[in-house]
Amino acid sequence: MSLLNDLGIEVVEKGRHKVVLQMELNEEHLQMEDKKAGSINAMMSETAASIGANLNVEDNNTAAILGVSLHNLNSLKLGKLIVEAISVKNGSNVQTWQATTHFDNSAITNSLSTVTLKKIQL
Repeated sequence: MSLLNDLGIEVVEKGRHKVVLQMELNEEHLQMEDKKAGSINAMMSETAASIGANLNVEDNNTAAILGVSLHNLNSLKLGKLIVEAISVKNGSNVQTWQATTHFDNSAITNSLSTVTLKKIQL
């Protein structure tokens, strides 16, 4: 079972300082969003930040989410949702990432979030 595969999330770009994911939203996703507002934006932002943060930790370590601050600015709709996560601070133990979501071919931001992650030893 994989969140990326189960929800149809595609990794567009993956690096230590930037991660871009995209997901085609369908009616089932919108129904999920109706039950818990912000869940899709949060999941996309957390996933992108986690992918990037884990590229910055050594073997036998992982990056675990400490906190998420999410601001939903617009409602979701059918279409391709894109999240771009950028590394703001990569400390020795704590990383901070900023993520924005928007729809394909749209300059309007759908959500803004800050994701803080801590390096932990496995």
